[in-house]
This record gives sequence, C-alpha cells and structure tokens, in this order.
Amino acid sequence: MKFISKFFVFVASIVVILGVGAFLLPNLTKNKHSELAMAADNVNPLVKIEDVYASTNAKPIRHFIGGGGEDEYTYHLLTYNAQGESRTVAFDSQWKLKPNKFLKISTKGQNVESWSKVDRATVPSGIRQKLMMS
Repeated sequence: MKFISKFFVFVASIVVILGVGAFLLPNLTKNKHSELAMAADNVNPLVKIEDVYASTNAKPIRHFIGGGGEDEYTYHLLTYNAQGESRTVAFDSQWKLKPNKFLKISTKGQNVESWSKVDRATVPSGIRQKLMMS
C-alpha cells in the first residue's frame, strides 16, 4: 500500500511540474532565438499558433550557404500581434528581404511556421504605425 501511495505522489508531482513548466516556459522563451526555445514552444500544447506582422526594413544578421549550395539569410525581426504586443522572431530566408514591405508571420511561440509578404493595407493600422516607427 505504501508503494502505491508513493507512486501516486510521484506521478502527481511530475504532472504539477510539467503543468507549471508549460505555463512558465512561454515567458522564458519569449524573444529568445535559440533552437531550444523554438523546440520548447513547438511541443508546448499551451502555446498557440498566432499571426504576427513585421516590417522588412531590418538587415540580415547572418549570411551563409545552405545545404544545397543556395544563399541563406538569417533575420531577427520585431513583430506585433493583433493585440499590439511585441516580440522578436528569428527565421531564415533564401533571399534578401526587400525594404519597406510587410510580412505576415505565422508563429508558435518563437517557432516560425510560415511567412509571406502582405500588402500594406492588410496590416492593421495600429500595428502598421508601430512598425513604421521602429
């Protein structure tokens, strides 16, 4: 009987630790550009996919040759979600971004799922103003 009660306490402790970690981890990974932060957000069921917007006025922070011999560029972009909350995301592109354009980026925490160029008119006006000031 002692074994069963100790087992249930152990399982309950693990569940509590994982639950607390799932709630705290998104705050710890925010604005981090490591593979670990991206992986943690990707597997965390509490981190939802959301769309954020960015301006393409940033310069690439890194240029390298990809596995297929193609040029690759790494960007760190300041983004805003629909509520106007900001964070930076990092992603790789196989071409340089043209300045004075806007991107809609689908993210799961720090993990970039996809991104695409959008017309200026589709970016919410409050977000567009913040992006133009930054």
